[in-house]
Amino acid sequence: MRIQFQSIKATVLSSMLLLAFSGNATAIEWQASGFGTLGYAYENEDDIAYRRDITHTAKVADNGSFDTDSNIGVQLDAMLNHQWSLTTQWLLDNSVENDFDELTELAFIRYVPNEHWSFRAGRIGVSAYIAADSRDIDFAHLWVRPPQELYGGIVFNSLDGVGVSYFSNNSHFNWSLELEYGRNEQMGEVPQTIESYKAEIEDVFSASFEVEQGSWTWQLSYAHVGSLSVAQGASINSLQNQLGQLSALNIPQISQEAAIAQNLITLEGEEVDYYQAAVHYFDGLWTLKTELFHINADKESIPQGTGGYGMLGYTVNSVTPYVIYSRFSPEHSYYQAESDWSVVDPSFALLQTGAQVGINSVRIDQQTYSLGMRWDIAPQFALKAQVDYIDIEDYGYGLWAADVSAISQGRDAQVYSLNLNFIF
Repeated sequence: MRIQFQSIKATVLSSMLLLAFSGNATAIEWQASGFGTLGYAYENEDDIAYRRDITHTAKVADNGSFDTDSNIGVQLDAMLNHQWSLTTQWLLDNSVENDFDELTELAFIRYVPNEHWSFRAGRIGVSAYIAADSRDIDFAHLWVRPPQELYGGIVFNSLDGVGVSYFSNNSHFNWSLELEYGRNEQMGEVPQTIESYKAEIEDVFSASFEVEQGSWTWQLSYAHVGSLSVAQGASINSLQNQLGQLSALNIPQISQEAAIAQNLITLEGEEVDYYQAAVHYFDGLWTLKTELFHINADKESIPQGTGGYGMLGYTVNSVTPYVIYSRFSPEHSYYQAESDWSVVDPSFALLQTGAQVGINSVRIDQQTYSLGMRWDIAPQFALKAQVDYIDIEDYGYGLWAADVSAISQGRDAQVYSLNLNFIF
């Protein structure tokens, strides 16, 4: 029996509202902060569009946009006493939906009984990646945005659930262990049809072990999604139904291929495992960061494979030039039916093409070479410029918004970005 955390989230939000209007609110220590980015990104290809991640919208017809990275976030913390606190964070960006639930990135109660333990309940952040809880706070990082190959395909920043952390608090060799359990819902958009879909992930367990010593930080993480289900829009549902009808006709080989395609395009209760290892070094001048990952799933149509990135930067006064290389290598080759379905009925050719596009459109196979520079123009402002040279393989456009006719042929694309990051 799955634990439902909707009541926990409602309790957290209700508690914060009660605190805000209670007579004892003056005894609470309030702290407000925020972050944001004003940025412009331009890519040089006409039939594809760059996306920061797959939860963002993008128009294939647009080469440049302020929507790729621009966002604004506000966080409110309430310290009830030295053990209990409340945290909420709201983020407005170019997500598919921006209702109150989608805007709420964090909303949790924290209990800290001593210097070693911390407990959270509500909408909590995850710790499975080195930038998991700060991927939208671009001011906190050298890069213009987190490397697309790793962070572009992750559909959850937070979980509705519970978390526990242990900190050794050793000044010479500090280590920590963080565990989270919960669920998440995330809206996405199919670029080819401009239809939204909803990804529901249940029974998510995340664990992260981190060690800090001097200028070095090491991290090992694991996350298990017990159930991934995707509620598709009308076009994909129609495609699924047509494939089911064809598979029921008992046409030799073709019906079997249609059944396989229908199964691949349907995600219901799928398990996914994430493995990650990261190293970060910063001594005030040199920055070295690398993160390796492996994604494993039973169904081949779920983007899975091995990859990572490496970044090197050097600070001169307030300017830091840097280079990044990132890669996603898929576990499986792209889907292609062996038979020609049109020999039975010419109308089946369109269905076969639809199945091939639907399955392969989420496949990721690319590598990126990036050159950038960060200029800290003031304590709370940073100006960044970055050029990305991206090598996309055949049927490897899963992180992009792409025209149906474009995904079968690989290409090289360039993305030019200029961002102003700020905190307040």
